Amino acid sequence: MMPPLSRRFFNTTGPCRPEKHYMLPTLRRLPEVRRLVDEERYFVVHAARQTGKTTSMRALAENLRADGYVALHVSLEASRQTPSLAQVEPRWLQAIVDEARWMLPEADRPPKGAGEGATGTRLAGLLADWALALHPRPLVLMLDEVDTIQGEAMVNFLAQLRSGFPRRPRGFPSSIVLVGLRDLKDYLVQAKDGLAPNPGSPFNIKAESLTLRNFDRNEVAELYAQHTEDTGQPFTEGAVDRAWFWSRGQPFLVNALAYHLTRREPVPAPTPITGLDIDRAKEALIRSRTTHLDNLARRLHEPRVARVLRPILLGEAPPTDVADDIDYAVDLGLIVRSPVGYAPANPLYREVLARTLTQNQQDVLPVPWWPWQTDDGRLDLPALVDAFVAWWRRHGDLLIDEADAGWREAAAHLAFMGFLQRVVNGGGRVTREYASGRGRLDLLVEYGPDRFVIELKRVPPSHVSLPTVREEGIAQLCGYLDQLGLTEGWMIVFDQRVGRTWKQRLWREQLEEDGKLLHLVGA
Repeated sequence: MMPPLSRRFFNTTGPCRPEKHYMLPTLRRLPEVRRLVDEERYFVVHAARQTGKTTSMRALAENLRADGYVALHVSLEASRQTPSLAQVEPRWLQAIVDEARWMLPEADRPPKGAGEGATGTRLAGLLADWALALHPRPLVLMLDEVDTIQGEAMVNFLAQLRSGFPRRPRGFPSSIVLVGLRDLKDYLVQAKDGLAPNPGSPFNIKAESLTLRNFDRNEVAELYAQHTEDTGQPFTEGAVDRAWFWSRGQPFLVNALAYHLTRREPVPAPTPITGLDIDRAKEALIRSRTTHLDNLARRLHEPRVARVLRPILLGEAPPTDVADDIDYAVDLGLIVRSPVGYAPANPLYREVLARTLTQNQQDVLPVPWWPWQTDDGRLDLPALVDAFVAWWRRHGDLLIDEADAGWREAAAHLAFMGFLQRVVNGGGRVTREYASGRGRLDLLVEYGPDRFVIELKRVPPSHVSLPTVREEGIAQLCGYLDQLGLTEGWMIVFDQRVGRTWKQRLWREQLEEDGKLLHLVGA
């Protein structure tokens, strides 16, 4: 008989609760936060979605209340898509009053009639009246989803907080934490009418702006060990390694992989959960398009995101004028700054980004019409490449013309990956390696007992010669083959120079280099 399920489970929706969910100490990833509160600071906590912000802020409020503070976590999500101050300010007040009614004893709630002034002063009025009524007990607020506030409402919101800052702690909250997806430096400048915050501003704390880090590998093991303690079912070292590899400690992904294997398609306890199980869960997670991954995918067509991710996919350096867009993509949790350049935040996101961008190509391709398998059922890569080149010659120009403007330069890379994915779905696996500055996109195709390496490069419209790209690509391909212990590889070069005919674009070459057989294809 299967042992009963644990009363706790891996959480993938909403804040964690210790009686229901496996979870790590909530404030471990924000060691500075208590010091800033005790110093009566106003500061920012920002991190990507589903990284534990709300759980951490609720825990902070609870800890502060235990130490004599009046502390409250409030979501301002009702501000979303409502830039009108007259409409949104009453929602801020209502959110505070409603949350206080649930979380605080009556004596600690805002006094009746607080915040009844003119529009644009009501938030500051409520906070002032509330702090005065509580004095000498300090009031601390954690205002969540702050970056949903827009336009004139954001300018006024920050101005009201700034206006009361000098009166703290007697006449205003002693500490306020602004919580959201992004560091709020853009909004702080906006609140100063386009000028940088001056040294006396309560929000001039860029050095103290906090972000929630991901779990490290030991914390992934620690979290998974809680399930073992409850059920007797272990996660092997290999399982922890694979979960860490795919997620890089992103909290939602760490939990989602384990939830799939313990609740959705459970490995029966006490059978150990292995690295192969984690890989299976990863595939299921990508196919299921959870809300988390769907939100991620929708970002890809935002112009700011496309400007950053397109050169990353192509392996090129980002333009010099996208520094703010890079910060935006980092704050969203899409990319990270790595030693090799900007890259997707983790290998699972890397897969999601590539598959999402190639889905249209997969959807329009018919069932493969060429003999892409050998007689014994193995992948016939030469036939696949031949079929792609013929298909690309027929459809490539139209696909580029019809591509989303933000991704037009990457249309050829996306088309090949979609073509390849359409073939190997269900029978193989494609691993992608890409980051800014690498100069190429590397694909490892695993099908049955075979492994194939394909490198994608392009000759851009700028003044880069084909021989230069070819020589660079040969060295890169040989290096990637050495890394994988293989001796044969493919390189496809898309020539995007203006005025090139298909006769000039299409060429073939086979050579041996450092004991490796290389197949070079122009397209």
